[in-house]
Amino acid sequence: MIKKLSCAMAGAWLMLSLTACSLGQGIQILDQDKIVLLQSEEMVVGEDIAVVQTSQGSFTMRFFPSEAPKTVENFIELAQTGYFDGQMVSSVEKIEQGDRLKGRMIAGNGKPAEESGECIFEEPIKPEISYNLGTIPGAVVAYAPDGVVDSRFYIVGSRKVNKEEIEEITENNYPKQMVELFEEQGGYPEEWLHQSVFAQVIEGMDVVDSIICQTPNTEKGQTTDIEIISVTIEKYQPQS
Repeated sequence: MIKKLSCAMAGAWLMLSLTACSLGQGIQILDQDKIVLLQSEEMVVGEDIAVVQTSQGSFTMRFFPSEAPKTVENFIELAQTGYFDGQMVSSVEKIEQGDRLKGRMIAGNGKPAEESGECIFEEPIKPEISYNLGTIPGAVVAYAPDGVVDSRFYIVGSRKVNKEEIEEITENNYPKQMVELFEEQGGYPEEWLHQSVFAQVIEGMDVVDSIICQTPNTEKGQTTDIEIISVTIEKYQPQS
C-alpha cells in the first residue's frame, strides 16, 4: 500500500489541496501544468556534476540546485575540500516489503549511517522537498533520519513499479506526469513528497545497483567495506 502523504507539504508556487491526510481519499494538485520532471530534462552545458569513484566502480550524478539549494551547496563544497575522499560507504539496506524489495546505498559521513555527517552552514538544513523530483532509481536523497540534513545521502536502487501500484497512485490523484515517470522509470511512489531529492545518477547506475545487490545488509554501528575513493566536481560537457 502507498503510505500517507504529509498534510504539511505546501509549495510557494504550486497550490496543493489535501482533502484528508489519508492517501486513500486522494490528493488534488490544482496546477499540475507547473510540474517539471527535472530528472528527465536534458542537461545544460556547464552545469555541475559529481564523478564518484568507488572501489567497485564509478558513477556520475547531476544536481538540482533550484529545488534543494542548501543541500546541493553543502555537498559540492564538502566534495571540493576532499571530505568524501577515502570514506567508506556507510550502509546498504535491502528491505523486504511484502513482494517488494527496497534497496538503497547510504553514504556521506564515512561512519555508521546513524551518526551525523558534516554541514557547512551554522543553521541546520531542513529537508528541501520538491514536487518536480521523484524517488526513482538513481535519485540521490538527503539522508535525514532526525529531520536535519547534513552530508549523508542515499541512492535509490533500481526497481520496477508494478501495475497495482500505478493504479493506486492514479486513483489517489498523483499528477499524471509523476505517474508516467514512475511507470517508465520505476522506484518508490510512496516516498514522493516525503524525501528530499537533490541529485540524480546519470551514468554508472549499474555500479550502484551492483553495490546494493552484492553487499550484505549492514548491521547497526558498522560500515561496509566499500570505499568512496574520490568525489570530483566537474562541469558537464556533452560527449562528441
